[in-house]
Amino acid sequence: MKLKQWTLWGIAALLIFTVGAFYSMNMNQSSGVNSESDRATAISIWLYSEGLEAYVNEFKQLHPNIDVDVRYFRSSEQLFTELMASISANAAPQLAELHSYYGIPQLVDTKAVIPTEHTRIEGGSQLHPTFTAPFHYEGVDWAVPFGSGLPLIYYRQELLKHPQERSFTSWEQIVQAAQQPQSESSDTVGNAHWGLAMDNELPWFMDNLSFTSEYNGDKNPLFKRSRLESALTSWSDWVHLSGILKPLVHRRAASDFINGKVGIFLSSSEMLPTVERYIGGKFQFDAGRMPILAQQGIVPEIHGMVLLHAAAPKVQAAQSFMAYLLLEQTQASLWRNKGLIPSRSDVLVKLQEEEAWSQRQKMILDSARMLAVKSPSVNDYDQWMSIQALIEQLEQNKDVNLNKKLEEIYGSH
Repeated sequence: MKLKQWTLWGIAALLIFTVGAFYSMNMNQSSGVNSESDRATAISIWLYSEGLEAYVNEFKQLHPNIDVDVRYFRSSEQLFTELMASISANAAPQLAELHSYYGIPQLVDTKAVIPTEHTRIEGGSQLHPTFTAPFHYEGVDWAVPFGSGLPLIYYRQELLKHPQERSFTSWEQIVQAAQQPQSESSDTVGNAHWGLAMDNELPWFMDNLSFTSEYNGDKNPLFKRSRLESALTSWSDWVHLSGILKPLVHRRAASDFINGKVGIFLSSSEMLPTVERYIGGKFQFDAGRMPILAQQGIVPEIHGMVLLHAAAPKVQAAQSFMAYLLLEQTQASLWRNKGLIPSRSDVLVKLQEEEAWSQRQKMILDSARMLAVKSPSVNDYDQWMSIQALIEQLEQNKDVNLNKKLEEIYGSH
């Protein structure tokens, strides 16, 4: 009898153990599924613009379920070169910042990029056509523009011949001002005159010295070449004739102006917050639009974000970052803190209506209505690099055959 009871108890215990083990196993499996679904989605973003770290950090706070790995590059050219290589190696990021002057046709050819439907993003329907045009190719939008800059002449106020004028009205005035001798109180040693310095993006400046709305893309190449040759000749004169522009020192242009070593500085309007911050009260300066040389319009440099193919959760997370950049508060903050002209028309109008801006800031915002549209072309990257190389040759050798070089870049017709 006792043996039978022990047997029954043993069977009951075995059943309890089996049921418990089965329940525990299923709970663990269920827990594993939940933890997998709760796990953060990781995305990779490549950027070349300085000062975007704060926005990445804010995005991460707003989206704690998205892990963001950011890689920064020293220039748009370096990022684009490595991006093309990463696509070939199947190691591309999910998002990459793109310069408006090149890249879209080449990226589209790789079939690695995803079209962006602006109307499906909050605020996307408010994007200004000038900002979307450089990323519109073969009837499709391939990137989301989130801000832009325009070329500006920064200068010491003492160099204006007529103080009542707010800026230089011709390049002849700029050359004369740059030739003025530096004051005895200047800390600079070895410079007889104030001089002119230009930032790194030389092809962008060259395009703004020669652009005309009468051509777009590869249309009217002869007309384009004649204006380019005129602008390049002036550039050569600044280096070799008047001597106001030192060759091949563009990477230190900003620091030379801020530290009082040169009197005139050509850069982007994006530099304004940096220039204001570091000059402080060391000297009085101002900024104005580039005077007309051979151009008929202001071509902005526009920052876009391109989306690359990945697993669906990563694409969705990357799209969240693109949408964040277009939020009204983000667009306004990019202007206030980084000097980027908003790509959303409605945000731009609201900012223009505010009265708190300095004259410099108001001039930049008001210039948005003058910006020219520049569409992409299949040769844009090669032409950018070729113009960069030509300018470097020109700065070293005044006898460069410009007509021949431009024929090599743009063709003879």
